[in-house]
Amino acid sequence: MDLKRWQSVPTLVTCVLLAFSLAGCNQQSASPESSVPNNQTGAKVKIEVLVSAINNLPTDPAMDMIKKELDTKLGIDLKITAVVGDEDYKNQRNLRLASNTSADLFYVDRRDMIKLSQQGSLLDLSPHMDKLQATKQFVGGEEAMTTGTVKGRVFGIPKASPAPQFTLWLRQDWLEQVGMQVPVTISELLHVMKAFTEQDPDRNGKNDTYGFTGNPQFNALDQIFGAYGTTYLGKFYLKDGKLVNSIYDPRIKQALGFMNEMVKQGVVDPDFLANTKGQQKDKAYQGQVGLLNFNWPVVVNSDAAKQISAFQPQAKWVQIQAPTGPGGSYNGYDDVGARSMMVMPASLQKEPEKLQKIIELLNYLSSTEGSRLVQYGLPGIHYQLSGETITPTEQIHDVVYSHLYQLVGRDEMTYLQTKFPDAEPYYRFAIEQSRLKVLDAFIELPPGFNAADANRYIMEETFKFIYDKRPLSEYDDFVHTLEKTYHYELYMESAIKQLVEQDLLNQ
Repeated sequence: MDLKRWQSVPTLVTCVLLAFSLAGCNQQSASPESSVPNNQTGAKVKIEVLVSAINNLPTDPAMDMIKKELDTKLGIDLKITAVVGDEDYKNQRNLRLASNTSADLFYVDRRDMIKLSQQGSLLDLSPHMDKLQATKQFVGGEEAMTTGTVKGRVFGIPKASPAPQFTLWLRQDWLEQVGMQVPVTISELLHVMKAFTEQDPDRNGKNDTYGFTGNPQFNALDQIFGAYGTTYLGKFYLKDGKLVNSIYDPRIKQALGFMNEMVKQGVVDPDFLANTKGQQKDKAYQGQVGLLNFNWPVVVNSDAAKQISAFQPQAKWVQIQAPTGPGGSYNGYDDVGARSMMVMPASLQKEPEKLQKIIELLNYLSSTEGSRLVQYGLPGIHYQLSGETITPTEQIHDVVYSHLYQLVGRDEMTYLQTKFPDAEPYYRFAIEQSRLKVLDAFIELPPGFNAADANRYIMEETFKFIYDKRPLSEYDDFVHTLEKTYHYELYMESAIKQLVEQDLLNQ
């Protein structure tokens, strides 16, 4: 591999973000039964929900059968305001809060929840939690509600966690061509990547394949860090009851050294640092690479399978376990507090009738009947029910927008088994992988610490170490600069204090 391609590393890596894993799996079932409140006569209570979405509701409101059903059952007039794009959503959310025209329900991350609660913008849900027991059970119980709690008061209800999707995928047909077995250890993984690069696994007589690729803005290196029992630099986790930041983990230099060896041996896609999600996928589909961290729908759903078959009819992609290394075997990490948080404006305290209807709505969506409605549509139309078995009909495509109504999330395993029964081996494999539990979402950034600047420096230097633009012998100098110039010591001290206060750490 021509290392001259990497001369622009410092510029490229400024775009690299600390990856958020897709996160651990919550398999809580919907509460078996939850009584539907009687529809009161009189004017329906208007409720607006502001959500971030990748698509919108039907252009013809008459086609929105889920809204009709919810409105009729609960005596409400529910309005979903969907904003496409996270940034546009945040801008609209903040503008409406500032102008006292907030939606009745909207979503924030934990840090924004803390900030808004401190400003007095959010309703304290603590006095109402006795009425929200069905919702609490659905989203994960007492442990899950820790995420929505600030100094003993509940301000947010976390959505039920989606199932993790990402694992390492490998070209089994290439493995057979080079006469090797599925790699189990981190050193075996490097040998396979080297063979995929040097031994012409596609047998086209050209030197045009690489062992490894990915998207550095996402989670390409999760399993490699995981083999050393750590994560991308800057994450907090517990080891033997003690708080560790991966920057200070004794094995982090070993992990960086292994990645540096990958580059030196030429097994990494030369355009790795500039890859987007789409580019890494295209390279896999077109037969340029043999190993990467992928989500199962990109490989096994019908449209993806057709694309792979069109480009590489002989390709056989298989999931493999995260490799074992000196620190264990982890398929990335799960930030246990990083869940989308449903909150309400403080002004609802003055509207008890509306607040009661919102509570009824959330509890209904947490019931078996309500959860099925916002996952699959109407029984007898969009799905057939035989006992507890749900069979989608052709009409289920008429409610592709149903996720916009999944305000408390969904029973993920049941949903996957219903919508993608043939793919169960793949999502079960992803769900059952071990992941490090990180605590970053529980830590509020302290005054005087600029996380954006610190993270930019961390990622720039990380890839300098990996690409031999800075020797690992200077790692301690890197840490010293991070502490003194970017005030990382202040962040560490604050993190320990906050986690102790939240009873997440004993020091």
